[in-house]
Amino acid sequence: MVFVIGGIVLTVVLFILLGLRSENSRLSFRFSGRQVLALLGLVVVAFGCYTVVPANSVGIIYSPFTGVSEETLPEGIHPKSPFDTVYFLSTEVQTQSISNVTGQTKDAQYITMTIDIKYHVDTANAFRIFKQFRTLDNMNSSLISPTVQRSIETVTTQYNVIDVLGEFRNEVYQKIEDDLSTRLGTNGVTFYSITFTDTDAGDEIEEAIRAEAVAKKAVETAEQERERVEIEAQERVIEAQADKDKAAIDAETAIIKAKAEAEANRLIAESVTPELIALREAEARMEHGWVTVQGGTAIVDARGDGTSSSGSTASSYSSGTTSGTDTQQ
Repeated sequence: MVFVIGGIVLTVVLFILLGLRSENSRLSFRFSGRQVLALLGLVVVAFGCYTVVPANSVGIIYSPFTGVSEETLPEGIHPKSPFDTVYFLSTEVQTQSISNVTGQTKDAQYITMTIDIKYHVDTANAFRIFKQFRTLDNMNSSLISPTVQRSIETVTTQYNVIDVLGEFRNEVYQKIEDDLSTRLGTNGVTFYSITFTDTDAGDEIEEAIRAEAVAKKAVETAEQERERVEIEAQERVIEAQADKDKAAIDAETAIIKAKAEAEANRLIAESVTPELIALREAEARMEHGWVTVQGGTAIVDARGDGTSSSGSTASSYSSGTTSGTDTQQ
């Protein structure tokens, strides 16, 4: 629109200037062929027929005839009507720090938070942001801060103050993020992240929370000690049972071994017969010659060389016969 007005004004001014004449020290206006050059002023209008949307931005088209268009322009060069005006909104991730955000808890206590919230304008819904807030600064003060306040109040009223600052802290933060994401999304803003830099409930509440944490830790320590003692007792019972089982196995093994030895001795005793004794005696005579048994002492007479030896037990065999009896082969 600016280029159109400027081009028309420039064309008119050039047309008038090119038609002026000086006659007898007086200015007069006269149409001439050179006034056609005034049309060059309309070249300025050509600059209003396109726009360049910078990086990380979206173009919002405003027409003096139809108002804000729902169609947005992405980055780059775009043609447009010379009567339209294009406004730009940044689509970069924005960071806003909000302090002293107060929320009431379920047990009627108050907590104060300081947060950093990150978000960015949704390209498809940028026209809504422009129509409602015109600039990001207006959006921060009129939308972001109040929405954060409402989300925190909605969630903290579901928990006691000790829960918010204690074991349910992460759950509370997650619910705040979810609620905030939903609320901002309905207004054309994409939620990126939120950081809770500080959460304060006053010195008395925080001291009570510390005391509760110390007591809880003591209970946990006692419970761990009890479990340790129980485990050690169970281990001793297992060891005793193992020793008992081992003793039973050893006893059973000894019984089996004794029975085996007794059975072996019985088989050996049954295998010694008079025939076996006679056989062993015959084998001894064949090997050593003459055998004399006297009182359990065998005297071997090697008759081949005429010598005799007394008290030799090299290959003697005693069958338990009476002393003084000679046996001759």
